[in-house]
Amino acid sequence: MARLVTPIMEKHGDGAIVSISTFSAFEPDPGFPISSSLRAALASFAKLYADRYAATGIPMNNVLPGFIESYSVSDENLARIPSGRAGTVEEIASAVAFLVSPAASYITGQNLRVDGGITRSV
Repeated sequence: MARLVTPIMEKHGDGAIVSISTFSAFEPDPGFPISSSLRAALASFAKLYADRYAATGIPMNNVLPGFIESYSVSDENLARIPSGRAGTVEEIASAVAFLVSPAASYITGQNLRVDGGITRSV
């Protein structure tokens, strides 16, 4: 998709790309081995895209949701989340809305973890 929309965004001098990934891109989960691997590749792609297109003003970022209440979350998985609850679709949408807004124009190549603390990092 990035390959298709980038020329259009360059022509218009505006745009942003946000991919929805998963927390397991950085904390591989045995329950999602293939997804974890593919999402780690997407995280790397966002960095490479940023290297190439940041100067044109086209940011690319990923949102990495944790367990979301619209998907059945087991008690075992809920216990792993420091915030003690699953996230909401609205919380993910708010993160995406921020990343495509002018307020985030200096943010690119990032992987924003919206996961209730399940992938805590320094």
